[in-house]
Amino acid sequence: MAQTYWKDIVEKVDKILEKEGASAVQEVPGRERNLYGYKPQSVIDALNSVIGANSWGYKIVEHSINKVESKKGETRYLAWVKIRLWVGDTESFKEAFGGSENYTPGDALKGATTDAIQKALSLFSIGRKAYRGELAELLLKEEKEKRLELKATTKQIEFIKKLAEETGTDISNLNFNILTQERASKIIEQLIAKRKAS
Repeated sequence: MAQTYWKDIVEKVDKILEKEGASAVQEVPGRERNLYGYKPQSVIDALNSVIGANSWGYKIVEHSINKVESKKGETRYLAWVKIRLWVGDTESFKEAFGGSENYTPGDALKGATTDAIQKALSLFSIGRKAYRGELAELLLKEEKEKRLELKATTKQIEFIKKLAEETGTDISNLNFNILTQERASKIIEQLIAKRKAS
């Protein structure tokens, strides 16, 4: 049963989130470091598409909202919730806490509930990569792939031509129409090294 659950739900949700890539990821404010998490709606949409919106749910078991004032004198609301979330069978549930701070009580409670849903789903291994710290790597990989695909800039092309002329390098076989920024940067590095050596 556990293996069926893993293949039928967890792996399918993961594949949907991975396919969405960086568009499913958000930076989450953290203390003294960058944290990354899945956007709640991306996780919920993926789960709904795999098992259906009526096959999972949650109930708020406890909650609290407190009015606080910041050092600047702004009124804010701190909320926490404890939820019971189930996937498939209502008897198969996990409980989790969530917290949030916002300018209105409703938004603070909504944020705390969303936070708790994400945490509870991770206890079912849904969206687990966020809690394993693997999303920063996904963003970096996607950024690198985009850089590899971007066409060389006019500045890069002009600089390559200038360096080629200065160093007497033949660049007639270089196709500037398909040259990427990444490749252009490497050519520039090589030509600068050649200019220094001469």
